[in-house]
Amino acid sequence: MDKMKIQRAEIIEVENTLFRAQLAGNADILDQLLQDGLIAVAPTGEIITKKMDLDSYKSKTVVIEEASIEINEIKITGNTALSIVTMTAKGKMMGTPLEGKFRYFRVWQRIEDKLKVIGASFMQLA
Repeated sequence: MDKMKIQRAEIIEVENTLFRAQLAGNADILDQLLQDGLIAVAPTGEIITKKMDLDSYKSKTVVIEEASIEINEIKITGNTALSIVTMTAKGKMMGTPLEGKFRYFRVWQRIEDKLKVIGASFMQLA
């Protein structure tokens, strides 16, 4: 078996690890899961870097108080996987209460034998 090829169970595992890190505000684990060149797009259209994302957890400008996730879809092609996840969450962003359902689209890639998010986008659902 090609050891670079990604398995579905691996994506489920890293998605759950990422979720637990977000919920706990654990920037150290997020740092391990996000590729240094990460580019993400926020619902406002703003481009978010890895540093910006980690800084928001370190400074507590993003705080998730309660949340759950559902993994909706996983598509794998060799050493790259696309995941679509819905998170129902309650928390605060820059001190403003935030509550609702959010859909995440993430691109995972195996880099040096570790799965890392290289690209992402998220939006709030109605």
